[in-house]
Amino acid sequence: MAGWASLVEKLVAVADTITGTLQAEVAHYAFADATLDAYEHLTWTDAAFVVRTAIVESKQRLFRLADGTEVLAHTKLTFPRPETIDPRDKIVLPDGTTGPILEVVGVTDPVTNAIYAVEVWMG
Repeated sequence: MAGWASLVEKLVAVADTITGTLQAEVAHYAFADATLDAYEHLTWTDAAFVVRTAIVESKQRLFRLADGTEVLAHTKLTFPRPETIDPRDKIVLPDGTTGPILEVVGVTDPVTNAIYAVEVWMG
């Protein structure tokens, strides 16, 4: 299995390189750096973000939340490298829009427990 893990890791690195010109900069605000305001809404300081590059796709997908509510995702981000993204984080797209993170998916390396590449769906 380690052979496959090594191969996938190398292929993801190649994908990151060849898609470099397709990737856009997004601002990533980690949930761990957020604070609650007087109304118990999450707030982030402008200095608390990290610029990351990702493939930004305008793509629609319907998600059903745990309470049964249906939400339409409008953006899919692909980070062709290991990134730690919490569904409670905030990501700001190049055009300034943001939205809730509806899903974070990726294949996990069985040795390091890091995700090879991360897909994020935003509503």
